[in-house]
Amino acid sequence: MTTVASPVAARDRGTVALELPLAVGLLLLPVAVIVMTIPQWPEAKTVAHSAANEAAALYATAPSAESGIEAATASVTATEQNYGRRLSATFDGEWCRGCIVTVTVTIDIPAIDVPFVGSTGTFSYTATSAARV
Repeated sequence: MTTVASPVAARDRGTVALELPLAVGLLLLPVAVIVMTIPQWPEAKTVAHSAANEAAALYATAPSAESGIEAATASVTATEQNYGRRLSATFDGEWCRGCIVTVTVTIDIPAIDVPFVGSTGTFSYTATSAARV
């Protein structure tokens, strides 16, 4: 007994060879990029908040305003070097007993940052912390 292949089955051969690269390229890679990019944003926000809190505490507990700014700036610089992103700090408020000083830390966050590929676009996030002298 001989089997005759249907004309529909003869036309369907080879579709998997095309569907697999399309599925990987159009579905899997964009999802992987999103999964790698999104967690970096809250991480950068946490780093900025932590740097602002530490700098405000150092500024407020220093023996003088100049030494406080120096210690706080060194702390922000150390955080910048450890994290690998640009941080900038500004100091506000009068440094006197009972006064409140404020430290604002701004961090630049890449919009899309894919490892081994590169990054594109940036936006800034600002964290503020206050401490009583």
